[in-house]
Amino acid sequence: MTSTRIDNLGRIVTGDFESPVLHAESVYLEGGRIVEIESTTTTAETVIDANGLTLTPGFVDGHTHPLLGGFTPRQSALGWCENYLHGGVTSMVSAGECHVPGRPTDAAGLKALAVLANGSYRRHRPGGVKVNAGTLLLSDDMTEADIEDVHQAGIERMKILFALKSVEHASDLVQWGRDREIISMMHCGGSSLPGTKNITAAMFEQIAPDIAAHVNGGPTPLPDDGIDRLVEETDMVLELIVGGNQAVAVDVLRRAHDRGELSRMQIGTDTPTGTGVIPCGMLLEMSILAGLTDVPAPEVVALATGNVARHHGLETGVVAEGRPADLCLLGAPMGSQASDAMGALDHGEYAAVDKVLVDGELLVERSRNTPPAKQAAVVH
Repeated sequence: MTSTRIDNLGRIVTGDFESPVLHAESVYLEGGRIVEIESTTTTAETVIDANGLTLTPGFVDGHTHPLLGGFTPRQSALGWCENYLHGGVTSMVSAGECHVPGRPTDAAGLKALAVLANGSYRRHRPGGVKVNAGTLLLSDDMTEADIEDVHQAGIERMKILFALKSVEHASDLVQWGRDREIISMMHCGGSSLPGTKNITAAMFEQIAPDIAAHVNGGPTPLPDDGIDRLVEETDMVLELIVGGNQAVAVDVLRRAHDRGELSRMQIGTDTPTGTGVIPCGMLLEMSILAGLTDVPAPEVVALATGNVARHHGLETGVVAEGRPADLCLLGAPMGSQASDAMGALDHGEYAAVDKVLVDGELLVERSRNTPPAKQAAVVH
């Protein structure tokens, strides 16, 4: 089995918002997993001198719209997943493969689309990124039998993208999924595509999905009183995205922090969409939230790593022994007044991505999409 030792770490940001920082100087990776923290193992096939950089989990983008492979028809772009890897993203969660040209709108077609995407991305990692795809888009003609069909096919997520004709039927679909441990997401706010209806706070309260996707708008948020209802009167997961209203994102995070409810929060990009392809979108959202709130950067990082993974039942997202070795080495960018990556985020700046590993394999030796770090790790 391949082995790697990372030495001379500045600190570890764990991805766990309850214990966000760990002071250790080394980790040992073997067989694609984290075997030891503060390692006593003295030999490894590869040794990385971190040169004081910060080790974090690879970012888990909680809201993407993949199609197949690394292509998106929404922006006619190739290779976008690998570009996100260079922005520190090692895993993605699909919020539905909704940008397929001529996307089906009936139950049979939508089931087939989800099963196809799920099977494709289980066998292929574009650019090395783990894409958790095959999210079932729900339709008016779906039945419990349809939900059972996709459950048997291995589908783990479903999404209400457009307002269904019957709120009661939508609620039934979500419950049938919950009975089968299928995670439910629902579009939050104004319509994102022509010919569709807004989804309101009242619908959320009646349908009760697990995750309010892009609570700060995708791109248009709910009216202020609707945001109040979701924050104060529900316990569902609240997602903040780079493609939405940042004034609302900052307000929601501040309120969640004050309420002691950071466990509800997660970060995504909601891309590729009309907003674009944003390779550093996760870093951008983290820098906005850390720079404009009192939530410390290591806790904001947890919202983009461990929280997303926990909400979606993923094994990655946390630096802990036994977990997948999906990791980033981050630093303060050249020219920054900050001395390290977390200081840069707290100041409202991108952290510099120096190295990225997926399952212990070094895939990025220097990011092509962030500024270079003040100091670089050295691979031996």
